[in-house]
Amino acid sequence: MKSQNVDLLNTGLIVVSLICAYWLPFELFLFAYAVLGPLHYFTEINWIRDKQYFVSNNKFWIWLTITFSLLISIPLLLRLPIFDAFQENSIIHQIIYYLPTYLNSCFFIAIACAIAFVGFKKKLHQYVTIALGVVLAVLLHFYPLYHVIFGVLLPTVIHVYLFTLVFMWYGNLKSNSKIGYFNVALLFAIPFLIAFIDFSLYGFSIGETTLDIYRQNSFHWLNVNISKLLGFSDGTSFSLSNIIDVKIQIFIAFAYTYHYLNWFSKTTVIGWHKKLTQKRSLFIIGLWIVSVALYFYDYRIGLTLLLFLSLLHVFMEFPLNIISFKAIGASIFNPKKT
Repeated sequence: MKSQNVDLLNTGLIVVSLICAYWLPFELFLFAYAVLGPLHYFTEINWIRDKQYFVSNNKFWIWLTITFSLLISIPLLLRLPIFDAFQENSIIHQIIYYLPTYLNSCFFIAIACAIAFVGFKKKLHQYVTIALGVVLAVLLHFYPLYHVIFGVLLPTVIHVYLFTLVFMWYGNLKSNSKIGYFNVALLFAIPFLIAFIDFSLYGFSIGETTLDIYRQNSFHWLNVNISKLLGFSDGTSFSLSNIIDVKIQIFIAFAYTYHYLNWFSKTTVIGWHKKLTQKRSLFIIGLWIVSVALYFYDYRIGLTLLLFLSLLHVFMEFPLNIISFKAIGASIFNPKKT
């Protein structure tokens, strides 16, 4: 009964998230990212830690995810005004402007490691899988699409939309709820609804402050890359006068908002709150208040200082993503064993 109530709640959350995203696509995204995002990172990291990171070789895995998250976070940290005096240094300049492209491979290699630790028990098989992942990362580095998928889309819309969809499907394999499957189908249909829904730029406006925050933090490059990938632009510009760019933003705002709300709605289903002791809860709430305050003080500072935790929770979720894909594949190709 509890599961059915959660499913009904999620139906409502999908609809509400879509309506709010349609109404205030930019404002909703910035609010959800700054207010709901940090609380999601803290609670999910805590839950995954209690689940032993969903991998057998969890010590290597956690150090790998911490290292990768730090490496990707450092270039953005060095762009803060406090480090302006050091940016003329050739090494710092290389780290800021050239290193990030190579760091896109961290996501690819991390997925290869997750596949190795989740899919294979023998260490030899794990090492071979990881080695193949590293080799492929080197070979694929020269293809622009590789960087768009793994450097731009994977830690953003793939994480908040596709992996959420897969996680919902995986969870419903156990409950076999009709409402749950309806929610999966509804979530899958949302991008198509946004694409074909009537939307006019007439009367649409966005505050200068909101737009400045959006552009200053380079959020618009996600819109640009999605637009280019779909063949709607050359990937060089972002404009509020282009209905495609705005519709892409509606999808982004919806995906992020529902991703966070879906997590908070699943307390009774996956029980991520059960091992939250009073001491740990107070610590998380304190961190969350400080995080939100940083965003409201200066969005760029908040985004930069919390990027490490944002990336860490993306990396740490990869084994669970692999487990979900594996279970769904088994349910499709070998339903008798699921």
